[in-house]
Amino acid sequence: MTLHLLSADHRTQGLEAVARLGTVAAHAEPDLRRAVPGLDGVLILSTCNRVAIVLDAPDGRPVEALRDAVAAFLAECAGAGGPVPLSAWSGHAAHLELFATAAGLTSMVVGEREIAGQLRRALTSATAEGTATGAITRAVEHASAASRRVAVRTSLASTGCSVVSVALDLAASRMPPLDGASVLVVGTGAYAGAAVTALRERGASDIGVYSRSERAGPFAAGHAVRAVEEADLPGRLARADLIITCRGLGGPVLTRELLAPVVRRRRPAPPHVREKAGPLVVLDLALSRDVERAVGSLPGVELIDLPAVQRAVPDVEASQVGAARRIVAQEVASFERAQAGRRMDPVVRRLRSGVEGIVEEEVARMRTRDGAVDAEEAARALHHLAARLLHHPTVAVRRAGETGREQEYLEALDLVLGPEVAAGLRGGTEPPAVCPAREGGRAAQDQRSGGGPADLPSLPDPHAVVEAGARRPEPVATSEDLKQLGLPVLTGERA
Repeated sequence: MTLHLLSADHRTQGLEAVARLGTVAAHAEPDLRRAVPGLDGVLILSTCNRVAIVLDAPDGRPVEALRDAVAAFLAECAGAGGPVPLSAWSGHAAHLELFATAAGLTSMVVGEREIAGQLRRALTSATAEGTATGAITRAVEHASAASRRVAVRTSLASTGCSVVSVALDLAASRMPPLDGASVLVVGTGAYAGAAVTALRERGASDIGVYSRSERAGPFAAGHAVRAVEEADLPGRLARADLIITCRGLGGPVLTRELLAPVVRRRRPAPPHVREKAGPLVVLDLALSRDVERAVGSLPGVELIDLPAVQRAVPDVEASQVGAARRIVAQEVASFERAQAGRRMDPVVRRLRSGVEGIVEEEVARMRTRDGAVDAEEAARALHHLAARLLHHPTVAVRRAGETGREQEYLEALDLVLGPEVAAGLRGGTEPPAVCPAREGGRAAQDQRSGGGPADLPSLPDPHAVVEAGARRPEPVATSEDLKQLGLPVLTGERA
């Protein structure tokens, strides 16, 4: 399988295109997977900066064809205009772009930390929709870990910059100090939560939240703010110094018609006829506008939208961005090595299954006495198990010697057993006359007489073990003894 990444973002397609796609892309994973044949997995990340789509598709599927099919699907869902041209990456390039996105390197505010949480929530949503494959899950989890390493190893996150923080700094420059301001937050999503946190960090305490949904109450309780009912909205607007909107549901919630009476009440006048004097700052953080453009023309209103925030984003130190990209490249290499290793998972499963089958056969052969296995029987079973496991490696090493491929065999031992174990098996002496897998006294006699391969691990003499066990008054292994040997406890007699 191959991962692909398609996106429209603030850098290439612009915020208007992102807003257009964002209205239809959210929670569209199942429909997209059905609309584009051959897709195994889909994850959609929709933020104020971008719409990014991660696809898991069979190897050899051209990314260009996938891009065109996805763009056509989104255009049909939007119902207006032609397809938005999507940027596309595949394989290694897709991994780099995804990891860079998680680290905030492609965000409007470079290094912002909000994107990592948004990506994890997108994975949660795709998992709930049943469109997150194992490859997508592992990629997102590793990308999230890479973002944390970037945050720790560079100073990008230490500045505390985010879209919300830049927007609040811009708003604060146009109004009285926030520590005495009355603030109304419209919306209950992730950005609303980030806005409340940032407001508190700046000293704001008079914070209300309004939503047309039923989520205002739980949000207010969870963030220790006041929920504003529909009937109380005009009064709350009238005394607000700052309004922050972050719904992004495709239609304005604050219109000129709604705010015009509020603005008239805020004009300088005798105290008994007005609730508040001063500018009303309206901060629209929604990608698809929550505030009508005409609101900005009302007297006494300062309207700040995302394009204005984008223009106010401070430059980032190039050296820190370079350091972050090197970390991303390292993490991508680590992820790809792990993915390559997973191609051998079927072999690992078959290997374990085969060995477990042999163990079960030997367990079934063991005789029991009163629900226990005596020491002699346990020793016999263990040595027979070892002989069976060593049979094929022993045959192979002799064939390697016969065909002049000793070095290849020894190099293979490094891969199979590890260099530390393999080092003790090198050097070889004269090979044994009998394969250790043969049962009975022949193999044991070879070992007692000093024969046996020096380049293979030598097995203890089962007869010696039995004789040692025979000297015990009660040569019976208890259940605890078997547990220490890693053997299951059986009951009953062998058939």
